[in-house]
Amino acid sequence: MDINAMMADILAHPRIKDAGMVLTHLGLVRSFNLKGQTVTQLAVEPDLDRAEAIRRELLERPGIIEIAVRLNSGTLSPGEWIMLVAVAGETRDKVFPVLEELIERIKREASRKQETTV
Repeated sequence: MDINAMMADILAHPRIKDAGMVLTHLGLVRSFNLKGQTVTQLAVEPDLDRAEAIRRELLERPGIIEIAVRLNSGTLSPGEWIMLVAVAGETRDKVFPVLEELIERIKREASRKQETTV
């Protein structure tokens, strides 16, 4: 995962001058889950085709210029990255809701995870 390369791709978009912001999200493996259990590893299996379909759908929203998605896979340890996404758009009121929906839909529709806890 190279956040700088992803940002370079976003900034190279031919319509980037129409954007007023680029919002990013970097999801990491936590050392504990929401039940308070210690997480030793997280197995992640993304559905890249579904994630791309979600990206293309949200790219059609008014005011959105570009969306980039990078998903990690395999057995990950706490502190390792799971998801890196960026949304470029005209204004905050257009970008924030799309970023939130993108994250939630990828987690729900395009990713399988299995925690190992102690």
